Amino acid sequence: MNKDRSKTIVKSGYVFILINFLLALFNIIVGIISNSLAIASDAIHSLIDSISGLIIIVSEKLATNHKFTKYRQKIERVTTVIIAIIIIAIGIEIIVASLKNIITPEEVEYSIPTIIVLIASIIAKCLLALYLKTTGKTVKSNVLAASGTETLNDAWISVAVLVSAIIYLIWGINIESYVSIIIAIIILKVGLEFIFPRISKHHHHHLENNPNH
Repeated sequence: MNKDRSKTIVKSGYVFILINFLLALFNIIVGIISNSLAIASDAIHSLIDSISGLIIIVSEKLATNHKFTKYRQKIERVTTVIIAIIIIAIGIEIIVASLKNIITPEEVEYSIPTIIVLIASIIAKCLLALYLKTTGKTVKSNVLAASGTETLNDAWISVAVLVSAIIYLIWGINIESYVSIIIAIIILKVGLEFIFPRISKHHHHHLENNPNH
């Protein structure tokens, strides 16, 4: 049972990485084509979520490998701190770029295909959230259920980007730099939660939340 449970958690981690990586890839392409900082920021956020999925897999494999029982928490801690520093640096970089864009605005080129990609991204995130929450409930994994909730919250970021694109297309008002700052703040929050897990109820407490480990 424990082996099947572990396999399911690892499989879910891989699905989490794959979907977020694909979302990031598509959004980066669309962000470059449309010259949209908000879409590019959302893509980076999806890429960071892929890293979260990697930590789910590594933590689960370490937790089920007796050779690393003594060191798994230290390994996880060092890994998460390194990742957190990278995430925080990215968040700061997005804020700086957004502020520059507010001072000297650049033209964006939103189009109907851009809107379609953003809608598809929202649907994909909602389906991924449903999969993670359902799987988490089935195998009684708090981390998967929490990741599902987090992914659902991420879908709202994409909704904000979609709304900013629609506002620009209809009224010609560009609010994407402000949306990018909001995304960057969320990214910074994720990075800080990696370093200071106590500020989050669930973030990366795989070993603590799982009594079998």
